[in-house]
Amino acid sequence: MTLTPEQLVHENALELFDDYLFTDALTIHDPEVDLEALTVSGRLTLARHGADLPCTLRFLGDARGTDVSAVVLDAQLPDWRFRLGDLDLDLGFLGTAWKAGRLHAFLTLGLSEDGGTAVTSRCVVRLPGIGADHQQWEFDVAPSGVSTVTVSLAPEEGLPLAALADLAQLPFGSGADFALPAEIPVAAPRIRQIQVVADTGQRRLRSVWLRVSVADHMPVIPGTAELTTVEAEFTLTFPEGGPVRTRAALHAGIGVHGYTLGGTVTVPELELTAEAAGPFPDTGTPAAFAAGSGLESLPVAHATVRANLREGSYALALGYSAPAATGSDFALENASLEIAGHGKGAPDVRVLGELAIGSARVRAVAARTTDGRWELAGSVRHVDFASVVDWLAEHMGVTAPEFLRGVVLDDLSVTRRTDGAFELSADSLFSLGSRKADLTISAAGGIGSEAGHLKATLSIDLPTAAEPMVLELQAQAEGRVRASWQGDAAVFVTDLVEWLGGTVDDSVRNLLPEVTRLDLMTGDGGVVVAADAGTVRAVFATMPSGTTPALLADAHRD
Repeated sequence: MTLTPEQLVHENALELFDDYLFTDALTIHDPEVDLEALTVSGRLTLARHGADLPCTLRFLGDARGTDVSAVVLDAQLPDWRFRLGDLDLDLGFLGTAWKAGRLHAFLTLGLSEDGGTAVTSRCVVRLPGIGADHQQWEFDVAPSGVSTVTVSLAPEEGLPLAALADLAQLPFGSGADFALPAEIPVAAPRIRQIQVVADTGQRRLRSVWLRVSVADHMPVIPGTAELTTVEAEFTLTFPEGGPVRTRAALHAGIGVHGYTLGGTVTVPELELTAEAAGPFPDTGTPAAFAAGSGLESLPVAHATVRANLREGSYALALGYSAPAATGSDFALENASLEIAGHGKGAPDVRVLGELAIGSARVRAVAARTTDGRWELAGSVRHVDFASVVDWLAEHMGVTAPEFLRGVVLDDLSVTRRTDGAFELSADSLFSLGSRKADLTISAAGGIGSEAGHLKATLSIDLPTAAEPMVLELQAQAEGRVRASWQGDAAVFVTDLVEWLGGTVDDSVRNLLPEVTRLDLMTGDGGVVVAADAGTVRAVFATMPSGTTPALLADAHRD
């Protein structure tokens, strides 16, 4: 049988004959015609490759089935050298390793009415298949770098295997470990894709990547979490002079509480991570877990699942871009709902987000209590108290004294109780002359008609006292601040004076008994200490210049 460009009646036919076949006519010797398959098989001579090569010429029909849309020539090459068009590949090292394989050249000429596509060539390796049906497999070979080629197989329906162990029968599978942990059931595995990277310069394999489906469905936690479309990926690397190395991973969809996300499972740890961006129009916030949180009707913007398949634990996190109302006056921004569980037990549920307290952004966590209500708590560090003063007045009905406005808070914490009451606490340092004492600020919002209140206290730890002295601060006229203490365990007032940096004469010290109450007054940089022991009252003062506190007056009472 002889075929000429004129018989093909197509402008691209000359390219096929001139640039690839290097002849005026294609002659197939000993032709065998299959009219049903529209093929002609025989032997031909192919320039640069030799004569008497087994070949098949296939005519492909168009969509209507009335005309020929393409002509495909398949020629089996005599060795592992491919020289067609611009490609010149010496794959002899593959032939040495893949002794059962054969190298083929494919030439395709499109014959569509609009002129079609120019001639295309393919380099193909045919290997005897393994597994259940033992059909031949076709690998496409293409340059992927200056001195590398990629050999790929991607069958549409997949190639069935009797077991994963069959992969060791592949010409590159010897010595590789294709086993998966026992927790992963393998049912009717099918090869979905193979990709081999070979170094033509060093004439050796670099790596092999295989994607194999292992299960359509796999329960993780019955009734709660399951895997779907489970696929294993095996990556083989071939160090020069060393044994093959195998790395495995699993990919699957995981469904948790109505959300199914595609993720990756590490092997052998069996830890899964999956995430996806919304919107999720068909799946909203799980009402059973979010009731009363303010998230029930908000659209989910982002979803993440983490699970340990070996331990049977999971965590579903749903992110929201819209603020979540946590009460009549508060909104949680950048909120997320986290549902974490283990086995069939009831999961832990919490809401995370940011609460704007004035200009401070407090990272808060809301936990669901046993009665289904929510309690919120959060904290932030290094905040100017002045930035939250107006917020306290507006949302909690609390008026902060002027002397606190200049304080820089080391830590600010907020709590919203299940009854809706809001509480705030903060820590800082407060100057007493040349010394600094620990300052604690606490505020509670009013409930109903009740007004909110704020309390500020100092804590002074005297070396001789059994417990710290806690003094309550109150604003006084002309910007002064009064600190009052009353305790169960008596202290010597002289110990406080010395803590402030002063000294007390022994003649005075002997006159002063222990006291259970005293007052400090600070302002303009100075400190006044007033102690009343019933029979004796003493007042000490330190001046702004830092002079030593001195006894101003003492009196004896009957």
